[in-house]
Amino acid sequence: MKLKVMGMVAGLAWGGAALAQGSQEPSMPQDPSMQHPPSSGSQTSGGMQGSQMQGQQELSGSVVALRKDKVFIKDENGAVVAMGVNHSTQIDGKPIEKHRDIHSHLRREIKEGDQVRTKFNVEKTTENMASSIEKVNK
Repeated sequence: MKLKVMGMVAGLAWGGAALAQGSQEPSMPQDPSMQHPPSSGSQTSGGMQGSQMQGQQELSGSVVALRKDKVFIKDENGAVVAMGVNHSTQIDGKPIEKHRDIHSHLRREIKEGDQVRTKFNVEKTTENMASSIEKVNK
């Protein structure tokens, strides 16, 4: 009886080792193309794009509100993003004149519902500051 139990334990141990060895190979990718993610930009316009690590980023969407020195843009995912505007921001390729009030300039150039594409930088970790805003539906 003891011999039979010992045989079963040894068989389980060998079988478990064989299973463990067998399960190691399939988890390794065999296709070298699967080891590296695609390098082309798979994100498209309408959300925050590509260069999110540092430098300039881009956002496309619909203007939902204008406040003082901010434009609120709803992206394709439904998120509303506040975008700061200053005298360095170009709207349709033209800078805001230094003597002009930003809010009144925004109200004249951009309307709620306009489709826009904006390039911006993140300042002070959490503030989006637009360097340019282009209307898509001119």
